[in-house]
Amino acid sequence: MNSINLYILCEGTKLENLGAYQKVLTNSYGKKQFKNDEIETMKRFVNELLEGGAEIADLDGFLYGFSIPQISKEFDLLKIYENGSIINIELKSQEVGLEKIEYQLKKNRYYLSHLNKKIYSFTYVKTETYGQLYSYDGIRLKRCNIQEVIELIGFEEKCIERDIEKLFKAKDYLISPINTPELFEKENYYLTRHQEEIKNKIIKGINNRKQILWGIQGSAGTGKTLLLYDIAKTLGNSLKVCVIHSGILSQGHITLNSKLHNVDIIPAKDCNEDAITKYDCVLIDESQRLYQGDFNCIVKAFQEGKIQCIFAYDYYQVLSKAESNRNIPEQLKQFSCFDENKLSEKIRTNKEVASFIKNVIDLSHRPKGYMNYSNIEVLYADDYDVAKNIVEHYVLNKGYQFISYTPSRVKSNEIDKFDNYINTHHIIGQEFDNVIFSMDSNFRYTEDGHLQGKRHPNPDYIFYKLWFQGVSRAREKLCILVIGNEPLFNNILKVKMQFEE
Repeated sequence: MNSINLYILCEGTKLENLGAYQKVLTNSYGKKQFKNDEIETMKRFVNELLEGGAEIADLDGFLYGFSIPQISKEFDLLKIYENGSIINIELKSQEVGLEKIEYQLKKNRYYLSHLNKKIYSFTYVKTETYGQLYSYDGIRLKRCNIQEVIELIGFEEKCIERDIEKLFKAKDYLISPINTPELFEKENYYLTRHQEEIKNKIIKGINNRKQILWGIQGSAGTGKTLLLYDIAKTLGNSLKVCVIHSGILSQGHITLNSKLHNVDIIPAKDCNEDAITKYDCVLIDESQRLYQGDFNCIVKAFQEGKIQCIFAYDYYQVLSKAESNRNIPEQLKQFSCFDENKLSEKIRTNKEVASFIKNVIDLSHRPKGYMNYSNIEVLYADDYDVAKNIVEHYVLNKGYQFISYTPSRVKSNEIDKFDNYINTHHIIGQEFDNVIFSMDSNFRYTEDGHLQGKRHPNPDYIFYKLWFQGVSRAREKLCILVIGNEPLFNNILKVKMQFEE
């Protein structure tokens, strides 16, 4: 996205094709739609700036309607000086509560703070005559006048005008409570509006002692684990809370156990009636992986009025045939008191990585537009000895996390040669900036171009599901290392190359 001159933009409001004009001016081709009240508020604000003595040149360098890539956090107006400060101005077409104004500006400052610049925050509220202007310094909100804005935008310093997206990396904001427990404990994050709506609905229901089985359904990248742990932390202010993790506890879980008030995190293997009925509320992460006995135990305690329950799940992220056959999410839907809340927006998934994975799964899949795969690597090793050297190099020297396939413990397989690394069952619910993952003769493509996994040496595990579990953990970069399977490598290499021609 490129910056624009607000005076020129406002003059364009007379055009019928204003939307197209704005997209050309800003070099931004998203789905931003102008509303009449937004246009009038913008024009009123610009007129007040000009009447107050601002020059047209002062209105240069503004970003209008900029959204941080991937997480869709939008700002009305931004002006970012190369060696100076940031000016953020939010526009309101009608009066809103001061608490809402302060909360929005506080939230905006959090997202802008990663640029390590001084931040000036304002909100302009359109009224029948002249607008009301508020400033926020990070401590308190106060009334101010238009001259304060004019003085700031009149500096003759160079603004950042092009490719603003490069300044903002989604991984700086998308924290994981498991991988970055210290940031989570300090509340150094914000929920999306949809997440907040679900949170408020569930907490209100629990506080009112409604007999509801709550469900949070979302695919990889929708932020269901963050939402679940945020709810647990909030409930811990007044209730005794237990979070059941359907996997192996990581160091992040252990850290959270020592930091969160009134919240205990236990593995599903420790789930029993005596354990869970000590709590007021039980939250189950990755509940699609629960054993039937554990699920029955939790539901029984709920039905007897001993606990409140929240289940978070993604049916697609099952790792075994037994989990698939149990289908815990479908069992939940059979209860008349079940209330499912769906997270559909992928706020945590890197669009580049997600697109690449889709193309690898189905070779006939094509992105609707250009997709830059510069953060995707496809490597080849002729055998496991070479592969081990490459993996070690990427882990020690390039900052990648290698994830191995869960071993069978029944029958040996070549995948066991990476048994000194964490496997796909260790990283349930976790995410990593950079991931390297291997593929070997256990994978092939069908004639119609669909990725297919062989039978895992443990007949209950599903190779294809383990593969998806591993590659979907990458937040920033993904490296696929193909070992001794040249036909597979050639097909995946084509996916990487066809969008870089």
